Amino acid sequence: MTETAGELTDFPRDPTETNLRLYELSWKIALDGKVIIELPSGRILDCNPAAERMAGLPRAAIVGRRVEELLSPEDEPRVLELLGEMSPLPERLRDFRLVRPNGQAFAILVSTSGALTLDDGRVVSVCEFQDLSVQKHQEHRLATKRWALSAYAAAANALSDQHNQSSLLRAICAAIVTEPAYVFAWIGVAEHDAEQTMRVAAEAGPGSGLLEGLRLTWGDNERGQGPASKAIRTGTIQIVPDTRKMQASSPWTDRFIDFGIDSCIAVPFQAEELRGALVVCAENAEAFGQVPVDMFTHLAQQVAHGLIAIQHDHLLKAEREHALAMERRLNEAMLLMIEPMSLAMEMRDPYTAGHQNRVADIAVAIGAEMGWTADRLRGLRIAALIHDIGKMSIPAEILTKPGRLSATERALVSEHCEHGYRVLKGIPFPWPVAAMVLQHHEKLDGSGYPNGLKGETILPETRVLTVADMLEGMSSHRPYRAAHPIEKALEILESEAGTALDAEVVAVCARLCGEGKLTEFLDR
Repeated sequence: MTETAGELTDFPRDPTETNLRLYELSWKIALDGKVIIELPSGRILDCNPAAERMAGLPRAAIVGRRVEELLSPEDEPRVLELLGEMSPLPERLRDFRLVRPNGQAFAILVSTSGALTLDDGRVVSVCEFQDLSVQKHQEHRLATKRWALSAYAAAANALSDQHNQSSLLRAICAAIVTEPAYVFAWIGVAEHDAEQTMRVAAEAGPGSGLLEGLRLTWGDNERGQGPASKAIRTGTIQIVPDTRKMQASSPWTDRFIDFGIDSCIAVPFQAEELRGALVVCAENAEAFGQVPVDMFTHLAQQVAHGLIAIQHDHLLKAEREHALAMERRLNEAMLLMIEPMSLAMEMRDPYTAGHQNRVADIAVAIGAEMGWTADRLRGLRIAALIHDIGKMSIPAEILTKPGRLSATERALVSEHCEHGYRVLKGIPFPWPVAAMVLQHHEKLDGSGYPNGLKGETILPETRVLTVADMLEGMSSHRPYRAAHPIEKALEILESEAGTALDAEVVAVCARLCGEGKLTEFLDR
């Protein structure tokens, strides 16, 4: 086997010219950095363009170096140990840091092919560098949405159960801080005295000492430059994305630091003559993106509506209607968050773009045909829209691989059910969404994964989701196979009805297909 500079001829590949060119193309266009290293020396034999971009060096400056020279000095002992004892099996290793010539360092995930022996006796390994900074940013954005949704759900429930202003405001603050990311919540109300005093109407959370000793005002003076004061005075939302970057002269700066508050938001509200602001403080910087802002804006509006309802002393019937309206708004808010999460996941895998939306439409059509209530169908739709959210933790290179996966890669992909469950289990959905996501690859006969569940231990909603997922998957094109005709997909489903799949669900699915009621979803 020969070695040519810039060409990938140092390791075994498919002998066909077509596959050779495809592999070379995937090497060149890969988003993750790849290097081929000699073992045990660690000398770099080749690298792809993505590795050049990540390292901030041209190929000529990378080839010939030892791989540890690209990494942080603190990583060198681990690298040398890896080079000396690399197994023939692929490995995934975290906590390495790539260092550019300008000193910039960032976290990377390193995957290795394991030790490969070439025809000439040399031993090499293909290493892949995945930039974790983008992934961590995406994870942070998802986390901020999850925090806001969790707090909103708890606060919306509290809103419907209070009968006077003081208890309502206290309940709202207490509900918000049930989400650990929010360390303090308080509500300031404008007094109409000469000093334009701002009264603390309610507060909750471990940071409750934050306001102690402060003479708060909503007037435009030195003491009135905090987020809540500005929100009441201007009627606009005030966001402090990073309290460490506030002016040192601000009386709030030291207090935020002392109480571990890295960001906050103040949302104004008005209930007839009553003007106030809902303030939420977080222990993380940049915790208030667009979705959290929308959530807390909705919540502040509902606080105002709740105060007005109490002021007018509504009858029990009006309170019950308000609670139902709050529930509808909560469901709408959930969908507002769920759809961007679904889109964010599918953007990582262009081959399955639209898959979750189509599965949701098919599943809801089947559930409706089975006579399920609108509320139950709403929960089914939400679960279907994010049933593959766990794939956010799978390397994009595996998700978009234009061929069949290896056993190791299949094992990684099969973990997405559990990853999705861990992301969703802490969100208080009124439906078993996390359980549906965890179970959507389970089969009635115990042949599914991840837990090999059987029979009645699998939720009815999951059985519908599984059939919808299989029908859409088989009817759609994938890089490694053409789409099955609907007739062939139904034949496969019917062959498993009563054993692996729910017979009633398969029968309803087949009937809807026969009537052409699922065609619009599958053709979209």
